[in-house]
Amino acid sequence: MTIEREIELTSGKGTLVKWQAYGLDEMELMIPPTVYPPREDTTQMDRVLAELGPGDGRYLLEIGCGSGAVTISAALRGWKVSACDVNPLAIAATRGNAASHGLHLDTEIREGGPGDVSHWHPEYGVDVIAWNLPYLEPQQGDSLGPMEDSALIGRGEADLLLNAITETPMLLNQGGIILMLHSSNEIGHQIGRDWRKAGWATRNVSQISTGDERLTVVACWRPFETAEIHRLKSCTSTNDELLKIATEVQGTLLSTEEQVSGRGYAGRQWFNSPEGFMGSWLLSNKSIERGPEILQLASTVAVLDTFSILLNHGLPSHSWIHGSSLEVSGLRVKWPNDIWLRTPTSLGKMCGVLVEGRTQGDDVRIILGVGLNRTSVSEFADSIGWDQIFSGDVEEILPLLHASIASSLEIHPLVPDVQEVDVLNSIYATMRCTLSEGEPVAFGLDGKGGLQTHNDIIRSTGEIEWKWH
Repeated sequence: MTIEREIELTSGKGTLVKWQAYGLDEMELMIPPTVYPPREDTTQMDRVLAELGPGDGRYLLEIGCGSGAVTISAALRGWKVSACDVNPLAIAATRGNAASHGLHLDTEIREGGPGDVSHWHPEYGVDVIAWNLPYLEPQQGDSLGPMEDSALIGRGEADLLLNAITETPMLLNQGGIILMLHSSNEIGHQIGRDWRKAGWATRNVSQISTGDERLTVVACWRPFETAEIHRLKSCTSTNDELLKIATEVQGTLLSTEEQVSGRGYAGRQWFNSPEGFMGSWLLSNKSIERGPEILQLASTVAVLDTFSILLNHGLPSHSWIHGSSLEVSGLRVKWPNDIWLRTPTSLGKMCGVLVEGRTQGDDVRIILGVGLNRTSVSEFADSIGWDQIFSGDVEEILPLLHASIASSLEIHPLVPDVQEVDVLNSIYATMRCTLSEGEPVAFGLDGKGGLQTHNDIIRSTGEIEWKWH
């Protein structure tokens, strides 16, 4: 039945449609049967690519090119493009539509896609990979052929690309990014978590609502790609030691097994448990433009993302709705920089996050320090470790934390910064239990990240003495 339907459709006539690319003249495209036509998601991906600026000879690979709309518009903006699709009619459409716009891309348009053993990708590295993933739900009673089915919702397509990049890392140039468009369904939520598990940074760069669906473009890249990693047996403070290193490369990491003079928020002493994590990252000097409050909260979101991966939850940084699952697991954000854990029998501090700025002449340094307890700390009565909710050692957690910090804080030339409102939404969503379980009574956060109480907006923990019920 499905093959008969496909034969019937493929023998039909194509449809001529008009489509408006971002910032370009309206173009006509011939759409054969079974080939995905330009829709809202096509326009969304095209706009994200257009905002990267003129191609200037940079390389783009589009996976699932369909009618060729995005491939053609990118080529017209000066990108060196290649494309692939599993539907042979889509290959014919892309080649034909490109030729009608004065572009001769026949050798750059290949049949296949990730997971296919054929040569679906170019032999050279690219700067951007774009893929509008299948996400359309088939209508009840529909009987689809293989080529029709390629445009509909699938499972594991993003993993196929992840595997392909792992096997062929030179496919993506240094500093390159991958852009994937997905829907707000469970499969879409898994993409960020699965790529983060593999050590990639991930960040939402565009979201639109269409009907009852939310379409998201997520960027994936190798976190802090040129940064160095330093490990010490012992030191006074990782923040202080990192300041001594002669480097300006953001993401440079220094960690230690023993920290004898660790600091917490407002100059408090920080104690770490044995086999816990103590480390600091150098952030870009431009980070200061976001303000210390937002930097502090964005760093806390990065740690929450790390815990979410280890608990197999969705990422709070990708959608604030995932904060509730962390609360169910007992995690509590004690504003603005501590993460506590409540279990049926205990309550304690598990993590501290500290962002510091140092200025010496024209040299500005922004340092993020993170301390994570694996077990409770004997010197600190109200402490607890991650061993209460998940297993794993520092070597397992560190790559996830590194990728999550880059996801929230790295300044990347091809990836827009995280929006302040998204940081605040993610933090607030994981503070609802905190606000109901502690004193003073607080109601939420203001636009700068301050804690809203009955009579005032609190900017520093020095202004309050938080008490847990």
